[in-house]
Amino acid sequence: MSVSLSVPVYAGVMVVASAGMARNLAAKIPDIDIPEKLVADVERDRDAGVAAACEQILAIRDSGAFDGVHLVPVSRYRQVAALLEREL
Repeated sequence: MSVSLSVPVYAGVMVVASAGMARNLAAKIPDIDIPEKLVADVERDRDAGVAAACEQILAIRDSGAFDGVHLVPVSRYRQVAALLEREL
């Protein structure tokens, strides 16, 4: 299925800052998809959410499917910026 739009479309990407945050969002927002592996990774390493968000941003950019990304960095703005600056 495809839709033709005459306005920019941005993909939403949120940094998962903690396993608790991920579980809370998944419980309250039925359409959100947070892989259990990401939750486990963030539980072991709090920077895993930053890495996952940056990987998603780069994949979205490379896909060309969206006009850009609406990033919700939570409290990890500097970490995300530093990692993306190296990649872009």
